[in-house]
Amino acid sequence: MDNNGICRTIPRMNVTAMIFDLDGTITQSYFDFDMIRKEMGGIEGPILEAIEKMPIEKQHELNAVLDRYELDAAKNATLNPNVDQLLTFLETRKIKTGLLTRNTADNTAFVCKKFGLHFDAIVTRDDEGPVKPDPFGYLLCCKQLGVDPGETVMVGDYKFDLQAGKAAGAQTILITTNKDYSRYQHLADNVIDDLGDIMDTIT
Repeated sequence: MDNNGICRTIPRMNVTAMIFDLDGTITQSYFDFDMIRKEMGGIEGPILEAIEKMPIEKQHELNAVLDRYELDAAKNATLNPNVDQLLTFLETRKIKTGLLTRNTADNTAFVCKKFGLHFDAIVTRDDEGPVKPDPFGYLLCCKQLGVDPGETVMVGDYKFDLQAGKAAGAQTILITTNKDYSRYQHLADNVIDDLGDIMDTIT
């Protein structure tokens, strides 16, 4: 346990699938959300939700700003340590993998192609339905994988990932790549510093 009572040693797990966040989890965090909000006129709160509340013409304007930042992030993306090793390990154990992101389908496909990443199911904000932290996307990903959410694990770096996984009935793992992770680590079943740590937990 750490000083906040959070388990830092993951108990061994028997799971049928692992579902990952993209930005900050599979790839290293690149976004400066404060800068994006500033360019958007000082909007507050989660960006996608803030844009949805705007008039249609304003939505188009702000989405263009967001698209520019997200495309730049995709082009400059770098993987977090041990991504390839973990995905290969899970494949050898016949554990299915999913990707659940608030990013676009095009940017997600670009990143996966850039690094040669394969996931058995991918759900983005372009899929019909609400985005994280709503559990809709997680449940959709589980449906595509053909697995029971209760036998899966959500791995992410932000509270929305943990909230979506928990609401869907999954276990949750928080990776500490976000500088503010301590603010929401209480939402996680387990906390890790490196994706490679997961390999020691699979039965």
